[in-house]
Formats: sequence, structure tokens, C-alpha cells
Amino acid sequence: MVSEKRKIVSKKETISNKKNKIEKKDDSIMSLGMDDEEYNYDDEKAISYNDNYYNGNNNNDDDDNNNEGSEDDDNNDFLEGGSEESEGEEQLDDSEAAVGRATILPEKSELEAKEFVNLKVKNVSYLKQSVAPTNEEIQHLKETSDLYNSNLFRLQIVELFKEIKIDYSKLTSLESALHQLKSTIEKIPSDQQVTITEANIDKIKLFDFNGGEGLSIQYSKPSQIDVVGSFMTRSVLKSNENVDLMVEIPKSVFESKDANDFKYFNKRNLYMLKIFNSISKVQRFSDIQFKDFNGDSNKQIIVISPKEDPKTGARTKFQIRIIPTIPNDLFNIYTKFHPNMSCLFFERDNFKIETFKEEDSKDNNNNSNNSNNTDSSKNKKKSFDEVKRTPFYNNSILEDIFINDHMQLINEKCENAPVLIDTMLLLKLWLKIKMIPTVNSFQLSMLLIHLYSIGKVNKSMSSYQAFRMVMVYICKDFQKKPIQFMKVSTDHGQSIKQNQYQEEFEKLYPVALIDDSGLLNIWSSISVWGFKQLMIEARLVIENLDSGNGFEEIFMTKFHFYQEYDMIITIKINKQLLNNQQSLKVPTNDYYQQNTYLNYRIYQLIKKSLTKRVTKINILKINQEDINNNNNNNNNNKEEIKILIGLKVNSENWLSVIDLGPPADHVNAPKFREFWGNKSQIRRFKDGSILEAVTWNPKNGSRHLVIEEIIKYTLNFHLQIPVENVTSVVSELDQLVISEQVQDHTLSILSAKQKLISTIQSLGLPLGIEAYPAIDPALRYTSILCTKDDRYLENQPISILLQFEQNQQWTKDVDSINALKQAFLLKIARELQASQFQPRLTDKYVDLCVDGFIFRCMAYYPKEIEFMREQWLLDGLDEQESLQRNSQHHTFIQSLHTTYSSYGPTTRIALRWIHSHLFSDFIDHQTVELLVASLYKVTENDDGSFDTSSIPKTPIMGFLRFLFLLYTFDFNEKPLIVDYLNSIDKNAQHSIQSTFDIQKKSQNPPLLFIATDKDRLSMWFRKSTIKNREQWEKMKLFAQKSIELIESNYTSQSFNWLSVFQPSFIEFDAIFNLDEKLIPNHSREILNITNKNYNLSIPTVTIPVPTTTTTTTTTTPSTINQIQTSKKPVFRNITKKQPLQQQQQQYQQIFNQNSNLNELYNNLQPGFNPVLMLVQELKDRFSDYFTIQYDLVGGNKLAIKWKSDAFLPTPFKPSKSKYSIQITKDSNLIVPNIFEIINEIQMLGGKLIKGFKLNQNSINLVNEFN
Repeated sequence: MVSEKRKIVSKKETISNKKNKIEKKDDSIMSLGMDDEEYNYDDEKAISYNDNYYNGNNNNDDDDNNNEGSEDDDNNDFLEGGSEESEGEEQLDDSEAAVGRATILPEKSELEAKEFVNLKVKNVSYLKQSVAPTNEEIQHLKETSDLYNSNLFRLQIVELFKEIKIDYSKLTSLESALHQLKSTIEKIPSDQQVTITEANIDKIKLFDFNGGEGLSIQYSKPSQIDVVGSFMTRSVLKSNENVDLMVEIPKSVFESKDANDFKYFNKRNLYMLKIFNSISKVQRFSDIQFKDFNGDSNKQIIVISPKEDPKTGARTKFQIRIIPTIPNDLFNIYTKFHPNMSCLFFERDNFKIETFKEEDSKDNNNNSNNSNNTDSSKNKKKSFDEVKRTPFYNNSILEDIFINDHMQLINEKCENAPVLIDTMLLLKLWLKIKMIPTVNSFQLSMLLIHLYSIGKVNKSMSSYQAFRMVMVYICKDFQKKPIQFMKVSTDHGQSIKQNQYQEEFEKLYPVALIDDSGLLNIWSSISVWGFKQLMIEARLVIENLDSGNGFEEIFMTKFHFYQEYDMIITIKINKQLLNNQQSLKVPTNDYYQQNTYLNYRIYQLIKKSLTKRVTKINILKINQEDINNNNNNNNNNKEEIKILIGLKVNSENWLSVIDLGPPADHVNAPKFREFWGNKSQIRRFKDGSILEAVTWNPKNGSRHLVIEEIIKYTLNFHLQIPVENVTSVVSELDQLVISEQVQDHTLSILSAKQKLISTIQSLGLPLGIEAYPAIDPALRYTSILCTKDDRYLENQPISILLQFEQNQQWTKDVDSINALKQAFLLKIARELQASQFQPRLTDKYVDLCVDGFIFRCMAYYPKEIEFMREQWLLDGLDEQESLQRNSQHHTFIQSLHTTYSSYGPTTRIALRWIHSHLFSDFIDHQTVELLVASLYKVTENDDGSFDTSSIPKTPIMGFLRFLFLLYTFDFNEKPLIVDYLNSIDKNAQHSIQSTFDIQKKSQNPPLLFIATDKDRLSMWFRKSTIKNREQWEKMKLFAQKSIELIESNYTSQSFNWLSVFQPSFIEFDAIFNLDEKLIPNHSREILNITNKNYNLSIPTVTIPVPTTTTTTTTTTPSTINQIQTSKKPVFRNITKKQPLQQQQQQYQQIFNQNSNLNELYNNLQPGFNPVLMLVQELKDRFSDYFTIQYDLVGGNKLAIKWKSDAFLPTPFKPSKSKYSIQITKDSNLIVPNIFEIINEIQMLGGKLIKGFKLNQNSINLVNEFN
């Protein structure tokens, strides 16, 4: 899976070697802070102070091991080779460095060999069976061996190209559109004045720093119009069909001084506005819009979606992008646009520019200027910040100058080496799937061309080798030297020295690929976080390629935010806020874009404020949905900017509620106070130190909200962004785990259990109790049914074992052991009879009341199972084995939650989803626990530490990964191995796989094969786990739809996350509405938790029923409406012992006539649920007619679906006469009588059923046999 692959490249976190104590201080995610006591800050584990954050260096890896972007040398062993010799090996351009490791296929196992023993080649002559391979086949095998990692990988690549390549022979409509578009542009009259009006002022970006000068142009026809880019090189991706039309703006539009003070950009955009207005008048090109060029909100391009060809009616799927360029000789680029030159003269005082490097921050600007000013008189050479320059402005103009040259260069190289075309296709597909921010396919294509120019890639390579070489270069060369230079060309008329401006580029950009002019950074738009993500993804590619089977992970596994991050923060900034807040104003001393500037400011503030709480910060998406849906406006004119931030948290520090600062007299104390404002206070700690410190008090004391609170405060304090504009998905499902109705009482239960143990130990019982193992989910943080009720009326019993001490005096007679256990329970009941424990005794257990909980104590002797097996006593053996297995399972799950506190809440949310979709009867509690536990997988690193970066730290992300696991994991072909302790080695995994393969070939293979260290054969819960394949497939489908719904809407503030928990009743044939007053745990139902007033009643349907004669009675059935309104007792007799009726009537009488809680408790059966009893009775009677589904957690509906086989007409038999009706009076064929079945269900349910509704399928069945 994706999460497992990313462990190599993610930050390393070490698992604390803690003992799994039950009575552990509660510092779990969801339950922290629920007590009324105040925080004891002195005892808290606080975030330590890092002096580098306040000295202008935010990227010191020595002091902060968890700082994102820090890489140990050992992490690159797979690239470096572990020795100096690898440097020489990497220079080989077409062999070692490019070819992956050989793939050795494993031999067939003996079982597989036996399966094919009798296979023979038929209908082929003996000579042909042993014919030698042809020359073509030999050549194909040699190419596969030399150029690809494996034959399978080559076949996959070949099939992939069939799916992603365009058929260029079927583009007649596109060609027609291009010719018509070119003709339309050429026909635009020249010498027209283009000015700004109120009608078009919002369409383009304009800069007015010169009192209106340069805000009009004299339009002239383009000097050149050409089709360029991917379409010419035939490297267009089928999923991103577009063609670039390059329009060269003639020299006559510009003047020599237009390179200064943003005049060029005004004229450029005005020229595009004229073309836009002219083209939009043509009906075929009326679907037209402005879009930002490569994310640059200051420069627009035109995007057209052509309509039908008026002559042929054909329509192309291609989009046409019109991109402007200017002549190379319009400006003297070497004197005007080098990095040390300034083209802005209206800004004369502010020399300091923000370079967008990670350590650069606006908070350090003043300090840098001050220090530079004091030293300027002493130094002959001015410092970097003292030179007035506009490098980003110059770079942006150079992009427009050289874009056509770069396109021609790509086309020329692709003609010489066709392998570059396929490689570019692979790069584009990979980039599209992985969604790496701020990186585009043109930048990677230029990197590929650079590698071809220096010999790292050559025409004899395969696309696999060239693709791998690009990944290796990104990981290795860019990591060592982020500034890379292409070979300087002399074609531009004037040349400079190679690497002449290297020092400037190193200070300006986090990463750079300088083109052959030596001036333009092609990778200028790639951000710090985008570059880090690019290297991470490239390392993953290399790891997957070397594994031999990474094709699916590289080219088919899409990016999913919940697989990568633990928290998602959404920041919304509206247009009014941008205009009014000075802190959000874009600097004017260089070329800055609104979105890019905001991204960097927010990134720097979040990184500085969260420090060690996070290991990775990534800005994921900005206004992508708005860009796609908006047809007329650019980003700057939109009403709202949306910034999405992904955070991967540090499991050791992220829940801390205190940040430590420097000592009060430290030189950086004023900077600390300046950054944190009034939040910073001087505190004395237990060790005697007096420090500046910041403390946090998250809502309801829930520590998983600390990061959200810090970000809200920081952005509000520094950027004046309102706190309500900053939201996080981390708390969207808190209502399901920490609301008043569903509080986790595990700690209270553990305390009550300890009290019970002390009481039992003080009784002086004749037999010693060795341990009190728990087997109930309520004692391992995963229960969704356990409640605390001091009246002991609605409690769910909590099961624990009383495990006897083992000694040689025990008898081996099983009957004697059972008698001894019963006597022991009787002794406990008698000793506690007059106490507050209110014992209730049965032959299997004794119930005891402690602090609002009911404990079900069962006597247990471990040797009994051994004795029963020796004596072949099968009666009761399954029950004893179940107790033993549940005890071991409980220990495993409790230990997992103790290690990872997000496990318990994640499991409870997953269980709520299972039950809310009416799967309560189809999958057991333990199976869901194991499915969630499989997400908590660690790997051991070479140094013996454990990598836990893929472990879900927040419950909501754990839940999303659970849904993703359900619908993506191939349960039919692979066993699911649960091993959070990393105790199952590779040999054991192969053994588990072999066992799974054997079981898969059996007549009744299991739907789920979940192996643990103690249960490697997946036998423990085989009898109780899901067995209904139809329901299992339905569950996986629901998981897929839930994930798709969340991925499409999670950034929307109006999206209700609880909508994925709403069941669908469309597929069911009849729905029964239950009386909420008679449902024990109805307060925990989803709608009640959210406090929303939904209409819970189901409207009744009245259908006239024809008078018919059944095979069992001659009475005439009444209408459905009459069935629904008939009066009945509370419950009808459903068994010979009449348990449902007797208990319900007895309880109702006690409630009405007796207020004595003790008597009421004595007459109640703990855990009694009339819904479960009714469901079981319906299953016993009508399992041949329908399936029934319900929500165990407070659901008020029963849904049934008729079995299609049951309604096939069958000959009359006395055994099938009940609930049947003749098709016709003279026919001997019968079908089920729906009305009689409905009537019987009504009678069984009594007052528990308020009404019902028949869906269309039931109505059709009624009409069919009418």
C-alpha cells in the first residue's frame, strides 16, 4: 500500500519502549482534558525552545531532529551505494545507473508443481514443441534484459502507453479549429487602441504604479503564430488533452522603457485582452476564459474549448491555450535582466527582497537590514541585501522571451531521440497522479532535455531507464546541489560565463534549473514544500523500481490526502480582507504574486509556530476548484482564496500544550515575545528555570485541537486572518467519540475493575485467583455500547474472567471442575449479597455492580481446555476456547491502544460506520478491531529504530484509511497481516501466504484472512466474522462511495461529514419503524448525537389488498393500513417460554407501579435489548423469505429485503403452506403471502413496531400475483 511504501522516505520517529500498563495516565487523543481539573503545566512535556527560529535560521537540523526536510546521510545509501565508488558508477549513462536490478522469479512451490503435473501440450507436433526461438524473439528478450527491470514491467509499460497516448490520426476537428482560430487572430484589425474600461477591467491583471502611464496599447497583428509544445512532440497525455498556440507580440507594441515598472506586463495583458474580445465573438470559440499561466496570477493566457465544427458537426475534446511571447531581441537581456539588475524605479528605498527560501522570513528583515547597515561602512563590497535588484521580475520577463526557444529545443531533441517522448509521457502521468504542488510537466521535461544534453540520458535507452535516471538525478544531484545549470549556449548573440550568477541564484531560490542563457530559472515557481515532496516521491519511485513490482504504485496509485497527512487545515481569505489588511499586502519592490506570497508567509508562520510538533508541512491546493469552475475571472478577482495545508505530526510532541522559550534575560527573549505577543509569559518550572513560555487551552480540553488553536492564533496575530476563517477536519467526527452521549468510560471502568478486584481479594475465598483477564471491548477503549448508569437499568455487562491458580491438586474431571466453578461463584454472591455490589447469580457467571457499571464475572481454569481435549469432550469446548482467545486478543488490542492512542477512537468511529449502514449482524467486533489494527504497521530501520511515519495519528485520518483499506485491499489474493510490533518476519509472512493460498483453493474459502502473531492461520474468529459475500461486497462498495464523497467535498465548509454515516434504504423492500422509547441505547443513534430534528417516522402506505384464499386459511386479509393500526399486546408470544412478552409486560408494570430501583434492578436482565430479541425471532421464522438488517447502536428501523428465490412459484406442499398463497384459484403453485408475513411481523413486534413502509419491489410483487 501507499502508506507502507512511504516509510523509507518519511521522517523517522522512534517508538518509546514503554510497558503496556492498564492504569496508565490518560494522555490519549480524544479523552484528554475531559476532567474538570486545570492543567498542571509544570508536569507537562513541553516543546523545547529552539534558538534558531529567532535568529533567522528556521532550518537547523542539528538542533531539531524532527525538522522537515532534514535528511541523514544514511537515508541515501540506496543512491550513494555506501562508498565513494558509487560516484564513478553514476557517470555511466546507459548501463548501471539507468538499468534496474534484475528480477529473479521465485520457483514454483511443490503444491503448484503438482497442480500442473498432468498438463500436456495438445495439438502441436513434437518438432514444434521444441523449436528454437526466432531472431526476433531473441532480440526482444535481449532488449528486455538490457533495457527493463523485468519482462512484466515492460509488458505493463506497453499496455500503459496504449491507454495514455493520443491517436493523432483522428484529430480532423482539432486541426479545423486551429486553422479557424489562427485565421480569426490574423483578421483582427491593426492600429486599434486598446484601453481599460469598466466592462473589462476585472478580466486581466494590471499594475498602476505610474499614474496611468502604460495602460493602453496600439494593437498590431502578431508577428508569428505557431503550434508548439506537447502537441508537436506528440507527448500529449490523453487525460490532459490540450494544444499550445504561441502568439508572438510584435515589437511595435512596446517601447524600450517598457521593461521597467511593470509596463511590459500591462501591455502584454492588454494585448491578450484584445485577442480575447475578438475571439469570443466567434460562435465556435465562445467557450473561452482567462487562466493564470503556470500558476502566475500576474500573467494570463487564453484557454478555449472549441465547440462543434459548423461544417461537419464534429467536436474535439482538446483545449487550445493561447500563450504570448515576445521577440528575443526586443530587450538586451544580458544587461537588463541579470539577477543583480533592478527594473523597478518607483520603489527607491526598500532594497530587501523576500527570497522565499525556507530560512528567509519577513520577521527577520529589519534585523538583517540593521546589521548590514552597521557593517556597510567597513566592507568595500555591498552585502546581498544592500544591492537593489528585481530578480523575480527579470525572471518573469525572461520566461516570456525564451518560452518559444525552449519549446523548439524540446521538439528538436525529441526528433533526435524518440525515447524522450515516451519518457515525457511517463513523467506527466506520474506528476498528475502524485499531485506534487508547484511542479509542472514542462519543468520536468526541461530537466529531461538537460540530462539528454549532458549524456545522462541517450537515445539507446528505454523509457524505463530514462525515467529512472530523472528520478535518480532529482534525488541525488539536486539534493547535493539544488542549483543546477544547463550548458550555456551562444545562440543568443551574447554569452556569459558558465555559472556566473550561481551565488545569486543560491540566495534567491530553494531550487533552480538555469537554462542555456545562464539567466532564466526554469524552476522558479517550485516552492520549498514542492521541492521536498518532489524528492520524496522520486525516492519512492526508485525504491519501487528496484523492487521489481512497483508499477502499480508508481503509475496507478493516486495521491490521497488521508494517506499522507494527519491533519488538513483550510484557510479562507476573501477579497475584502486582502484589500483592507496591510499584513496581507503584496510587496512592490519585486515581482510577487498574491497567491505565492500568501503561501510562503503562511508556510513560514506555521513552521515557526509549530516547531517540533510537525515533521512535514505541505500546501496542497489553492483554488483549484474555483479555477476549473470560473470562466471569466482570474484568481486575484475571485471573492475568496482557499489555501489547503497538510500536516504530518510528530507523535512525541504534537499533543503538548506548552511551548518553552528562552530565559527571561536571553538576547532572543524580546524576539520570542514579539512573535507570540500576549501569549508569551514568564514562568518558573520545577527544575528552577525561569523561562518565557506559551500555554494553550484547547476547546473542551481536547489536545488534538492544540495545533489548530496555535495556527488560528498565529495567523490572526500576524496576518489578521479571522479565527473563523481557519478550520481543520481533525474535529469533524468528534461527536462520535467524545460527545455527551458517547463518552469513553474506559478509565472509569478500569478504576471500577480495580475496586472490584480488591473487594474479591478481601473475601478470603477458598481458591486463589491468579489473574483477572478482561475480554470485553469496554476495557480496551473500543466499545461503542458501554454506558454508565448509577441506577443499573441500562448497563451493558462488562465481561471479565476469574482465572484460578494452577496447581497439581486440581482434578481432571471436567464435571467436577464445572461444579467447583459454580460453587465458587455462589460463594462470591453470598459474601456480597447484602452489599452495594448487588450480585446476581447464574450457572455461568455472577453479575456485580460497581460505580455505575455491571461486571459479569466468569470463573475460568486454563487447564480445563486441555482436559476436555484429552477426554474428547466437545460440549462446551468452543466456549472455553473462545474465552481463551478473547483474552489474548484483548491483551493485543489494549497494548496497541496504549502504544498509539489514536487506535481506540479510530476503531469506535469505524464501528459506528459499520453499524450505521446496517451491517451489525454481518461482521463481528473483533474483526473490525483487527482491520483497523492493520493500519498500525511499523518497519524496523537498519539502525534498529522503528519508522512510525505511516501510523495514523488522528482518529479521523485513521477512519479514512480504514475505508480506503476496505475497498482497495485485495482480500481475494492477499492475506491481511496485523503486526504493529513488527514480530512477523519475512519467512513467517511467506508461510502465512502459503496457508492463505491453500485455504483459497478449498471449497469454502474465507472472505477474510486476517493473520496475527498469535493467530497465523486466521482461525480464531473464523466462525464469527463476515461470511455473506453479498454483504461483504456491499460493505466495500459503501466504503468506496464514502471515500469518494469525502474527497470531493472535504474542503467545503458546508459539507456534513456525518452524511457518510447516513444509511440508504432504497434497496430494501420493507422498512419497519420502531418505537424509540423501547430502544435501550437510542440516545447514541447518529441523529440524536448531532441534535438534529429529523422526522424519524416512516409514512405508511395504504394499498387495497384483493380478496384471496390462502392455502392455510379461508379468511380475507385486511389492508396494509388495517394491519398497521390494529391494537396488539406489547409483545406476542414468540417462544414456548414466552420470554419477550413476559419480560416486557413485567418491566412495564414495574416501571409504572414501583419506584424502588433495587426491585427494578432485580427484575431486569442486564443487557436486555428487545430489538435484538425481535430480530432473532424473525430470523428463526423467516430466514427463507428475507434478510433483515438493522443498526445495533440505537437504530430505530428494521429493513428487510425479499429473497428472489423465495418468490419463485413452487408446487404446494403441506410443509410450505404457512405464509403462502395460491397464484390462482385453480393453480397448484404457491408463492409467499407478503401480507401474512407483514402481519406476523407486526404481531411479533407488538408496540415495538410503530409502522412500516413497502417499497416499490414489494408493491410490484403484490401486483404481479394479484
